[in-house]
Parts: sequence; C-alpha cells; structure tokens
Amino acid sequence: MTDLDKQEAFAIDFGLVVQERTSERLVMRTCGGDRCSYVAFLGDRDAFLGFALEVEDASDLDHAHTALGGTAPTPLDLPGGGMAVTLHDSDGNEVLLIHGAERGEPEELYAPLEINTPFEKRRFGRNQHGRDRGPARLWRLGHLGLFVRSFAASKPWYEEKLGLIASDIYHIPGQPQAQIVGFFRMNKGEEWVDHHCVALMQDERGGCHHISFEVQDFEAQQRTHRYLGSKAYEPIWGVGRHPHGSHVFDVWRSPDGARFETFSDTDLFREQDGTRIHDISQVVMDEWSDDKPDRYFA
Repeated sequence: MTDLDKQEAFAIDFGLVVQERTSERLVMRTCGGDRCSYVAFLGDRDAFLGFALEVEDASDLDHAHTALGGTAPTPLDLPGGGMAVTLHDSDGNEVLLIHGAERGEPEELYAPLEINTPFEKRRFGRNQHGRDRGPARLWRLGHLGLFVRSFAASKPWYEEKLGLIASDIYHIPGQPQAQIVGFFRMNKGEEWVDHHCVALMQDERGGCHHISFEVQDFEAQQRTHRYLGSKAYEPIWGVGRHPHGSHVFDVWRSPDGARFETFSDTDLFREQDGTRIHDISQVVMDEWSDDKPDRYFA
C-alpha cells in the first residue's frame, strides 16, 4: 500500500478501530472482540496479499503443514498472537490458518430496532430510539470475495484443502459445466454458518474484489452510508440486497482502490443443505435495483 495515512483515515470513517500503527504497518480491529481483522503494509504499490481463517484445533495446523504443504506452525506477529500456517491458493494468494489468537471483550452496539409491522406492534407512544450518523460499529469480518483466474482450478482447492462447501454456483448461460462464480461456506456439520465466507469470481485480474464486515442491521448501514457520502468517499453499490445469501450490503471504494463492504441479515446453512446451481443470466445482483452490475466489478 502506498499511503497508510489515507487508508487509515478511510478505515476509521468506515468503522474499523486502530489496534496498532507504525510507519510500516496498520493493524485494525472491529468492535466484536477480535484483536486484528485488517492489516495493511506500506509498499511501492497497492496489492492484495492474502487472508486468514481461524481453525478450531492446533492439530489442524499440523495437518495443514504435513498433508497440505503449508509452512511449519510459527508464532503470529500480530496483536492477539497465536500460531499460524501459511498456504498458497491456486492463484498464489496467501491463506493463513490461525489457532490460539487471544480475543478482547466485545464493545457495546446499538439497542436493537423495534419494528412495527402490520401484524406485530412493538413501539407505542414514542419514537424509534436515535442513533448517531457516523462510522459503522462493525461486529466482525464476515467474508471476502476473490477474483480468481480459473474457477475450475480454484473451486477444488478451496473445497479439498479448506473443506469449504459451495452454497450457490453460477455458470455461463446454457453451459452448466462452465462454472464461473461460487459462494462457499464453512463445513461445521449440523452447526448453522453464514451462507458464505469466501466468494470466488472468475476474472483474469485476480486479487481481492471486496472484504465485508457485519453490522447490526440495515439502519446502521443507511446511517453510515450517509456519513461516508458526506466525507466524499466513492460509493460503489448499495444499500442493496443480494439474492443469494439474502444479506443487505453496502460497498465503498477505499483510497487504495479496494472495496469495503458492510453487510447485515445473512442466510444461515448447514452441511446438509447442499449446493444450488444457477444460470448466471437468470441472477440479479441486487433485489432492490435495476442497475447493471458493471460498476460493482469495475
């Protein structure tokens, strides 16, 4: 990254909290108790290096080293510590597997919205409680979207090496075998998990398409959308709702050219829920908009 100062200012306005800052590195966290959810390094160009996933047991690190070709487990030089093994996916992105990182106490979020519907009334004799218009109170890093040069190569890597399950896959019109987009979730058996933790989208550019942080609800997203607009940052898309995953999303351009997204209200799946296949020509990007998706991927 060529300008840590500008990136830090944007990330703070977006809702991240500075955990550590040096002349060479910026480490930021959410309000949900993590010690580190975003790291930027000073360099001579803007580029995506990789991402990390947390594993449940130290033996998973040993397996990644001995059976998957990862590095030997080493102490992680980031707030919270822990041990890490580094793999490289089929595009060469670093994929860190981490175990044992310490967490802090979650910070307070807004009081829940009390919604009146035609069928249930919850708010009487008073207004909806007020909220600040400002940076989002981000709860966690929920997922990221990657441009991959070959979906056919990336899909088996993420399924076989990381054990992810495809929730929804898109193929070229009329060619079910020509798959080009997939949304992949964790496999935790009977435990409910997010619709996806990684999205893979075939594009020769490679790199990261977006990183997405969970917020409390769509009200928080709308208020932060207005705040970011007042700061003259570049909006990319939102506030909208994706058809698969169903989450409400809002995407902004950071100074280094990356896409930062907030999301709320996502679907949950289990292992048994399987995979759904779709013709991409029949899928809209946003249930609330007729805009073409070009600017979302530009």
